[in-house]
Amino acid sequence: MASSGRFAARVRRSGTRAPHRSWPYLVAGAALAMLGACGVTVLVIGPRANSSTSLASRADWVLAGALPSSDDFPADWGYSLSGWLRRSSLSETTASSTAPQLGPRAVYEPAQCTKIPQLLTHSGAALAAELDVDRYTQLIARDARIWDWPATGETDEHGPNAHFEISVVPDGPQRIANYLDWLGRCGSYQVTNYDFNGRFKDHRSATTVLQDHWTDDAVVAAVVTRTFVTADSHEPPATYLVSYYALRGVILECSVHMETTGDRELVQRRAAETLHRLRAL
Repeated sequence: MASSGRFAARVRRSGTRAPHRSWPYLVAGAALAMLGACGVTVLVIGPRANSSTSLASRADWVLAGALPSSDDFPADWGYSLSGWLRRSSLSETTASSTAPQLGPRAVYEPAQCTKIPQLLTHSGAALAAELDVDRYTQLIARDARIWDWPATGETDEHGPNAHFEISVVPDGPQRIANYLDWLGRCGSYQVTNYDFNGRFKDHRSATTVLQDHWTDDAVVAAVVTRTFVTADSHEPPATYLVSYYALRGVILECSVHMETTGDRELVQRRAAETLHRLRAL
């Protein structure tokens, strides 16, 4: 059985919620059904709290099952879940020096900020699953993201939204430590972006504030507020509340770009619940 395909679920809702339409749990069930059709015997074992087993050994659809379901958000929010049935291994350079580059790279100032940490570039990480929710449901076609988009502010926003992703990494706690060290030098920097044809696109000021940083026996966590201000633009500053959690071979990332405190707190609660479920795997 070929298992390299991508699983995806998109729920666009308005009005009343359809009963029993809860992703990603249906995705996990569908994956089990696919395995069963291929003659594979699957033994389902309940969660084991405080396990020392690396989460990198878990299938992507199992990790996706830890993400919030569509029922965890208001009925009128858009919801999209996707991932790979078979994980692709990425080398240390895949997301940076060898990745296809559409147009010239962004230019950072001061020079000490030009080496973007892996926590932002995702180099050497294998994406297991990602989830997007948007406050005002709409069908959008996103541009291809450049390798360092979290640092450039080139996020092509279409309204209030949040993004979750689970990535398999060999060194999650160290990536967070390296990022915090970089923030000590580059809490504020300037970035100049170019379009695909090499023409000047915009110039931004980026400011990152560390909101929280903690560790326990299993998790290393960092929470930051990242704000981008575009020069000569009538657009308001774009602010993101971003949480990183490294545990047992994976990093859970949650980026929130919402208008109201209530919406931000809702998404943060869902991130905390996701972390709890990952701990139990």
